[in-house]
Formats: sequence, structure tokens, C-alpha cells
Amino acid sequence: MTSFDELVSQSVTETMSKILGTDTWKAINFFFDMKIIAREPEQFAALLDKVFGYTSIVLQKKIGETLLGKVGATQQTSSNFDFRQILRLAKAKFPGSRLQTS
Repeated sequence: MTSFDELVSQSVTETMSKILGTDTWKAINFFFDMKIIAREPEQFAALLDKVFGYTSIVLQKKIGETLLGKVGATQQTSSNFDFRQILRLAKAKFPGSRLQTS
């Protein structure tokens, strides 16, 4: 079974590859520690801000939409939330999340 952290990492990789292109994402993904995104969303968002400026908001929303789709949550709600709130919502919808400790 895929862990929530792995699901977040997959969502980031899929979204960034789709938006930036696979080659570009491969060229810059070393900046990002994929293992801590779910646990340190503020740090991830701050790094996106540094690398992409204002565009990072769009990237965060798109990553959130991908993640919410993977956990079966309604995607319309993502437009009202920041990245950290989207992660919380997705984790609440993640199967078995109430049984796991973080």
C-alpha cells in the first residue's frame, strides 16, 4: 500500500512533469526533498516561491488538485485553500489516515 507521503511525492512529480515537462522537472528536482513535502508543506511552498516566484501559487494549486484526485476528494474546494490546507484535507480523506500516526 502506498503511504500518504509517497502519494504526495507522486502528485508533485506528476504535476511538475506535466506543467514543466519531464526533462525540466528532472533537471531541477534535486532542489526538492520529496520525502518531507507532506510533513513540511510550508518549507516546500517556500522553496517553490524561491524557484518559481508568483507562479508557485499555480503549481501548488495544481499539485493539490492532483493529490485530492488521488484520494477521491472533491477538487472544487482546493481553490479556497493554501497548500498546507490542501494537504490536511487530502490526508483526512486518505484511506487509513486515522489509524496512522505522523
